[in-house]
Amino acid sequence: MFHKTGDFLRKLFLKCKRFILFALVGGINTAVDYGVFTLISLLHAPAWLGQAAGYTAGTVCSFLLNRKITFRDGEGKILRQALVFVLVNLASLSVSSALMALLTNAFSLNRYIAKVFVTVLTMLMNYFGYKLLVFKIKEKREDKQDE
Repeated sequence: MFHKTGDFLRKLFLKCKRFILFALVGGINTAVDYGVFTLISLLHAPAWLGQAAGYTAGTVCSFLLNRKITFRDGEGKILRQALVFVLVNLASLSVSSALMALLTNAFSLNRYIAKVFVTVLTMLMNYFGYKLLVFKIKEKREDKQDE
């Protein structure tokens, strides 16, 4: 019984490994964003400057770490990847901003609850956008048989 459970957990981990790495990279990006924001704030700069600097640092960190760790088997030249990465993030920002406005204004949902839903949605949008559009990952199918 233990052997079968261990095999199942190992297969599940291997199947989810890329998404787990993506989530870990996301945590690092968030820490970089917050750290830069805090540093700029300690210098008594305007909040918008800290937000812009932190967001930019987090986004650059996200691109570099996802390229080297999460999607290291991706295809394409770095400039194309960077351009598509920016476009995916702009789309995600647009959707998240519109959805936040819709959920909080039209549906009167608490902003913090709305933020959780929006964060999950944009995380999934970014994951699949990076996987399919930015780094063009082609998963190998285990069940594919030779003809």
